[in-house]
Amino acid sequence: MKKTLIIASCLVVASLSFLAACDTHEKKGNHEVLDEKPVVYVYPQEEQQLTVTLDLEGSLDTVYPAPDGQRVTERGTQASWTVMASPDGTLTDASGRTYPYLFWDGPVRQESPQQGFVVAREDAVPFLEEKLALLGLSDRESADFITYWAPRIRAYDYTFVSFDASAYTQHASYSFTDEAGASVTPDTFIRVFMTIREADANIVVQPQAFAPRPTRTGFTVVEWGGAQQHKIS
Repeated sequence: MKKTLIIASCLVVASLSFLAACDTHEKKGNHEVLDEKPVVYVYPQEEQQLTVTLDLEGSLDTVYPAPDGQRVTERGTQASWTVMASPDGTLTDASGRTYPYLFWDGPVRQESPQQGFVVAREDAVPFLEEKLALLGLSDRESADFITYWAPRIRAYDYTFVSFDASAYTQHASYSFTDEAGASVTPDTFIRVFMTIREADANIVVQPQAFAPRPTRTGFTVVEWGGAQQHKIS
């Protein structure tokens, strides 16, 4: 099968609804940047044992499930999970416990984006449904995303929302190996990363243009995560 590595990038203020935010690490102008990091879904074509390895330029905070291995590197931190992965995305660890995805968070330095959208409170859910579909998330993945982030966007009358993972992906990379230790490259890799901050109804921003929606083929990996910016008083 011809392998096409697809990276659909976005800056997404993201994480899980039941998992804690990570530490504040950077201040940009009159905004305080708070990073909250990704969840990773793994969809092989057939059930197989996979080791997922994260190489991060930085440190890890909350990780779930706990990695099978974690070490400090010259770059920052490396963590790995060995799981039995099913085509429906279910991940099973050595004890038989199942998970819908892998989660980690930790401070990663980000720039403050300028291109994006200004979203009114009442438009938060339909806006996210539309944009996440364009970026390649499934209904299930979008639901996980929206149940965490829609309340945060709705906390403001208006919210600046930007999707651009180009800087983030330079700081966090993944590799995959099979049971024999051979490298496995995803046919489709979708990465979504969002940033939000409070906005004014009259602010003018340059809208983002998205690449064509990625087509899922073969072994597929999907990641979403993001960062939230708070005004500094």
